[in-house]
Formats: sequence, structure tokens, C-alpha cells
Amino acid sequence: MDDPEKTTSRVAQLVEQLHSNASSPHEKELTTACLLGVAKARKAARALIGSHGQAMPLFVSILRTGTVLAKINVAATLSVLCKEEDLRVKVLLGGCIPPLLSLLKSDAAEARKAAAEALCEVSSGGLSDDHVGMKIFVTEGVDKVVEGFIVGSLRNLCGDKDGYWRTTLDAGGVDIIVNLLYSDNPVAQSNAASLLARLMLAFTDSIPKIIDSGAVKALVGLLGEVKDVSVRASAAEALEALSSKSTKAKQAIVDAQGMPVLIGSIVAPSKEGMQGEWGQALQQHSMQALANICGGMPALLLYLGELSQSPRLSAPVADIIEHLLIL
Repeated sequence: MDDPEKTTSRVAQLVEQLHSNASSPHEKELTTACLLGVAKARKAARALIGSHGQAMPLFVSILRTGTVLAKINVAATLSVLCKEEDLRVKVLLGGCIPPLLSLLKSDAAEARKAAAEALCEVSSGGLSDDHVGMKIFVTEGVDKVVEGFIVGSLRNLCGDKDGYWRTTLDAGGVDIIVNLLYSDNPVAQSNAASLLARLMLAFTDSIPKIIDSGAVKALVGLLGEVKDVSVRASAAEALEALSSKSTKAKQAIVDAQGMPVLIGSIVAPSKEGMQGEWGQALQQHSMQALANICGGMPALLLYLGELSQSPRLSAPVADIIEHLLIL
């Protein structure tokens, strides 16, 4: 299909077939497969699809209500389109993110893979603003191929280039990340907590959603001794970010019995013989979270001084103050 006029005519014909109410589900599967083939074969076809006024609304409709095969074809087409910068933005603005996120929950492995790949491609423009680096984000309960694409998506989204985080938040992204705090995979837990920290620092209006999701109790629980040190350090990082932005969040941490846990985390590296940067990060984030909750470092020292007078003292306050002075 080297003739530009034929390419234009073919794309218009295929989009019109999708738009037709007379098309059966099977016919839509064939049409979406043809569109995918045309998009893969020619850059000009990709531009025509992206600029067609009906294409994105039709894609969104199929992703929501089409057959599994049609959904897979559309998701794959979006992946191809998103390799072009200007078309990637059109896919985002066209409203494709929410139905792609929904497709990640499909029972069909191929559908999940196609959705994850599309999400990774649509988010790829955020790499230059990457604040997470090359951390591996392993998710729970999905196959390995999907994991890799979701890793890229979440990493890319953290830069918030073109408003990706905002779009993902509106599509329920907080719940997806918070659920990963309950994974039995420490890498998933650590990176989910770290992503929450960055999310809260970028969007303070996400904090009420995070509090309501039960994340505070989960994060406090991740500070426990049985957890991997990287998980504990990332949980402390998230609690630091949470406590720096919201009075309600500070109270939520207190209500979740977070104060004694954070206090214990300051001395945990020396007490448990931790080595390396994770132990130092655990100390620093825990200390700053406590200072945020108390209203500053002087107020924290005053609180610890009052705590040392308690007849039921269990926290090693002297050791804590010593660590604070060193830090």
C-alpha cells in the first residue's frame, strides 16, 4: 500500500466499518486486525489513524465493550501509534488510559499483555523526568511479560510529563499501588511504598485518597522487624512524605500506632546490625517523619524528653537522642 491515496482511503474505510452499527463482533475483530496491520506497515497510516476524529472514541468503546480479540487488536494498535510522539499525546488525550487499566484485569493473558504494553508505550515520554530510576517494579499475580511492561509504565509515569500521573490517579491508580503494599514480594512492597512517596510529594490532593485506602496502617506494618530492610526504608520514606504534607495524615500515623514504630526504626540499624545505605535511609526517613509529626526537630526532642520520664518507658530514648544528634 505505497500509494498515499490508497492508504488514506483504506484507513477511512476501516474506521467507518468500526463505526457502523451493522458490523458484527466478528467483523469488528477482522477490522481491528486490519487496522493493526496497516498501522504496523506504514507511518502515514499511523498518522491518519491518529488524526481521524472517530478513531480514539471508537478504540475506547471497543476496549470497554468489544470482544477479547478486538480489545487485543486495539491495544496493540495503540502501542504502535504511541511510538510516534505526537500520536502518543493523542492517545492519552483521547481517553484510552482508563479502559487500558481495566483491561489489565482481564482473564485473558494476551489481553493483559496487550494492555500493559500499550500503557508502557503511552507513558514512555516520561523517561526524561524519571525520578525512580531503573528500579524493578515487580507486581503480584500477573505473568512475567506483563510485569515488565507495568514496570516501565509506573517508572515512566513518575515524572508526570504530560499529566500521566493525574490521568492514572483519576483511573484508580492509588488503589492499584496500595494493593501492592500487601504483596508477599519485598521488591513489590518496597517500590510501591517508594512510588507512594513520590506521588504524595507531587500531588498533595492524592493524600486523602491514600489515607482512605488504608495505606497508613499498611506502611506502619511494613516497618516491622520481620520485613526486608529495603521495604522498611521505603515505608519510612512514604510516611515521611505523608507527614510532611497533611495534618490529617500526621494524626492517621499516630492513630495507627506509628510513633513507637518510627522511634524503634531509628535505632533499628545499630540494634539489628544493618549495613549499607538502606539502614541509613531507614534511620533518616524515620527521624524526619517523627519530626514532621511533632512539629519540627526541637519539638521531637522535647517529646522524647517527656517520654523518658514515663514510668512505662520501653523505648530506648537515650539511644534515640544519641542517634538524632549524630544524624
